[in-house]
Amino acid sequence: RIMTRVAFARAAPFAPSARAMTRATTTPAHSRVAAVALSLALATSPLDADAVASVGQKPPPTISTPEGCTLRALDAFSDVRAKFSLEVSTGALPEAVLTLTGCDYSGKQLRGKILSGVVMDGTNFENADASETEMSRTSARNSNLRGVNFASANAYEARFDGSDLRGANFANALLSNASFGKGEDGRWANVEGAEFEGALLSSSDARKLCQNPTLDIEGQIAVGGC
Repeated sequence: RIMTRVAFARAAPFAPSARAMTRATTTPAHSRVAAVALSLALATSPLDADAVASVGQKPPPTISTPEGCTLRALDAFSDVRAKFSLEVSTGALPEAVLTLTGCDYSGKQLRGKILSGVVMDGTNFENADASETEMSRTSARNSNLRGVNFASANAYEARFDGSDLRGANFANALLSNASFGKGEDGRWANVEGAEFEGALLSSSDARKLCQNPTLDIEGQIAVGGC
């Protein structure tokens, strides 16, 4: 049976979502209390010494969750991955990383789920509803993401390299620093028929996406800068 795993890694700096910034500015006392609680929990947990990786390195899995490839598994450490977006960006706290490689969530209702820090390379999410999800720094390379609804998702620094994204909906999604490049086999992420209307990209992000030969005319118009 495929098992989901959780690891901890030092987080690289990233732009938090508007919701995260609102929470940070309106409830600083709560955030500090929660940060202390997390630090104590991690200090007393039986993690291996090499379970914390440096920035840019993938940490080894250290904790197996018994739920397997279920919707419940997606909620593992979701409070940490959501509420500590500002704290982990400084590198002062470890960031939870959830590994779902090989799982099948095709057609599932995932609206509003916390997918930040999830490693979902080689997964099947075809026709799933991932709208309004928090999926910053998510790795979704070489996956079947055909027809997935990513509308209004926060996909900051998400990696879609080599994935099948035909017909996916990125309308009004935050795609700053997101990657739609080549996978390990040299194939581009396939974005044919994908919707990018209203997606938030910088001019440099748009130029990179325009290099993808599968981006059709409608996509080029929506992205701009091609």
